Amino acid sequence: ISDDMKIKLLAENVDEHKISVIHNWYDNRTVKEVHCEENKFLKKYNLSNKGFYVQYAGTMGHVFNYKVIIETAKILSKERNIFFHMIGEGSQRKAFIREKEKNNLDNIIFFPLEPQEMVSDVYSACSVGLIPLKEGIIGNSVPSKVGLIMACRRPILNAVDPNSNYYKIFKENGIGISVCNNDAEKLAKAILFLRDNPLLIKTMGIKGEKYGKKYFSRSKNTKKYIDIFHDALN
Repeated sequence: ISDDMKIKLLAENVDEHKISVIHNWYDNRTVKEVHCEENKFLKKYNLSNKGFYVQYAGTMGHVFNYKVIIETAKILSKERNIFFHMIGEGSQRKAFIREKEKNNLDNIIFFPLEPQEMVSDVYSACSVGLIPLKEGIIGNSVPSKVGLIMACRRPILNAVDPNSNYYKIFKENGIGISVCNNDAEKLAKAILFLRDNPLLIKTMGIKGEKYGKKYFSRSKNTKKYIDIFHDALN
């Protein structure tokens, strides 16, 4: 489901003609941007549309690098309009909350997991989407939320392995920013840069939506599976 996975398979001497890359997809018929005036998540939690929200929405499990968020939040603790919204559950959530409380970081706010019908509202309720992964993960896993964030016209901030193809596609396509897994300084600078450049955020969001439709949409990727099955039968 990624070019980085393909590279790993090739390194194990799998024949290239037996490998097809088909990305995880989102349902492009239903997932789309919800503007702040109609956004159910913002209304539910009485959130102002004037804050700059850096959002992680998903599983806070083994691959989730909450420590880089803690360090980044420390750096940005005096920036009163920047908040880290952490939405979801997972095995790392309790440890994450303990570290937040230990460091008195009131710029990190936790929310429970939302129902499936709130997907568009959730991913539209941020200024930027955040994907922080531990080292060595990106070659074996792909963040499933990438397409969802793109569909909601939000740029993506990644803290991932710098030698991966995934890391590179965001700068190359103008759809987000990637930094090294544990580089809180650069992640903080990227957040400040985006906050201070709202027009760039809008441009990245529009480009991301187009990129997501091309590579992560259901309509594109289900057809690829059908084509593979047809080729195998023939």
